[in-house]
Amino acid sequence: LAVVHSKQRVALLGAAEARLKEATSSLSLAKSEFERYERLFKANAIAKMKYDRIENRYVQAKENLVAAHREVDKMSADVEDTNIVAPISGTIVTKIVRTGEVVAEGTPLATLVNMDDLYLKVFLTTDRAGKVSLGDEAMIYPDAFPREKFEAFVQKVGQKAEFTPKNVETKSQRAKLVFEIKLQVKDNKSRKLKPGMPCDAVIKINKKASWRSFRR
Repeated sequence: LAVVHSKQRVALLGAAEARLKEATSSLSLAKSEFERYERLFKANAIAKMKYDRIENRYVQAKENLVAAHREVDKMSADVEDTNIVAPISGTIVTKIVRTGEVVAEGTPLATLVNMDDLYLKVFLTTDRAGKVSLGDEAMIYPDAFPREKFEAFVQKVGQKAEFTPKNVETKSQRAKLVFEIKLQVKDNKSRKLKPGMPCDAVIKINKKASWRSFRR
């Protein structure tokens, strides 16, 4: 996982740079070949027609390099269009595009997540969702860390009932209609919580109740 900061460059559209490297390499090969054939021509070891063909190839390679430099200079004048910067500080969890790939406009390059702004979606039946209020305290228990708990609070209560998502499993019989509850994690400095991690959660709907009396 790579950590990046807001406005930090995460990708560079470098078609011109690639062409410049290719032109430089081609010129190096063409020059080496030309110098070898030039010695042979001076020694009358090859025909002038073959020498001219190698010389023309060398001249063309030099022209290609000049054109590549011009393209790079032009791109540098509008470099903001070639730099892809992170919109927020966060962690790159997925690299969708690899170096050297050709991408179209609007193509996602990577998945960036703010590890300090994670939340857990839970789904409650109507009779239980109606008892939940914004700001209610909650505890999150990740399957990966069964002995640990993470403080959270109710950040959103769904306004409309929906069918239970297929990827949600409940210990009791699955309800057909549920309300989505969004629990905002208060602190993830340890970076133990990660996107997609399955968890259980408990919401305290009675403000007078104490967590000390709760037994999971």
